[in-house]
Amino acid sequence: MPLVTISVPDHRPALWRKQVADIVNAAVIETLDFPPDDRYQLIQTLPAEQIELQDRNRDAIVLQLTMRAGRPSHAKQAFYQRIVDDLASQADLDPANVMIVITENADADWSFGHGEAQFLVAQQSVN
Repeated sequence: MPLVTISVPDHRPALWRKQVADIVNAAVIETLDFPPDDRYQLIQTLPAEQIELQDRNRDAIVLQLTMRAGRPSHAKQAFYQRIVDDLASQADLDPANVMIVITENADADWSFGHGEAQFLVAQQSVN
């Protein structure tokens, strides 16, 4: 269950932004092997001039995934490719305009509420 932040230009309509979020979620499930009900997404819209990614055009988007460490490199590469392929074919987005960053962390870095690190609590109850 990664936490996915999707930064998109604000000139794109809400329906398109939802479509992008759905495409990203499907790729997370199918290439990175996350459960279908683990959808944690933050969709933020920014004025195009606030998305500065070298020479990409005003339709550039950024995907930032924060997730627990352990997914193999080949799964990440499959995710990257699936994202650009699906965004190109389903959301009319040039693959050159898609930047993806994955940041990995550990079980102690997550709390889903109640002031607990749930992954640590689950590990302690098994031991």
